Amino acid sequence: MNTTLPAGVGLTWQRVLAADVRRLRTLRSTWWFTAAVVLLTVSLGAFPSLGVALGAVEADPEEVGSLGGSLSGISLAQIIVAAFAVLSVTAEYASGAVTSTFTAVPRRTTAVLARAAVVSAGVLAVSLAVTFGTFAIVQALVGAAGVDLPFTAPGVVRALAGAAAVLVVVAALAVAAGWLLRSTAGALAAVVGIFHVLPVIGFVLPASVARAVMPWLPGNAAAALMEPTPAPQLLPTWVALAALVAYAVAALTLAAAVVRRRDL
Repeated sequence: MNTTLPAGVGLTWQRVLAADVRRLRTLRSTWWFTAAVVLLTVSLGAFPSLGVALGAVEADPEEVGSLGGSLSGISLAQIIVAAFAVLSVTAEYASGAVTSTFTAVPRRTTAVLARAAVVSAGVLAVSLAVTFGTFAIVQALVGAAGVDLPFTAPGVVRALAGAAAVLVVVAALAVAAGWLLRSTAGALAAVVGIFHVLPVIGFVLPASVARAVMPWLPGNAAAALMEPTPAPQLLPTWVALAALVAYAVAALTLAAAVVRRRDL
């Protein structure tokens, strides 16, 4: 009997990606998380400039800064993105749907990487729109108070794009954590801890060690990407980006290896 599949039929990377895209688009939670990221990031980012526009805060260009506080909501956006990315994996374990996923996609590495790629791509699209859109709103608000906030100022585009890149890395790390821990609370706590709690170790390390280690931590590398003007205590922009990408690649590689051995 001829078991050869007709052309175009079978498991391919493109088909796995398309299936993951369809799955995420049909989930109501995807749109709730998207709305939360947009609403909270824009609201918190525009809030400082609203005071300037209303005259409650002095319209001092040096106080406003080159970004006008437009990235004020990114820390909260990181938590929302992490929750969304973790749930994209752990919800399947909780419901038992992961069995169907692995039946349809027997190659565990493909399943892990496809989920990370689809979630990260969605986060990238939303993040770019939110960061640049928030800056445009802030620019209009402070402009009404006579403060010029040029889009072409040094470091502005880099910082806005860097904030979007940070959210993408958070999403990739959260997907990896979901596969590794299979627990929503545990995976979310791990990601939030890596970015917001781990820097506390700087207080207990010797000063010389802290100066060498601290800039390389994920939270500080993320901060370097969102700074319009490079800070001396942080990594250079491209080094920080390379470090964050390396963390994401390492986490996903580990997740793929663990899932391949554990989820048979």
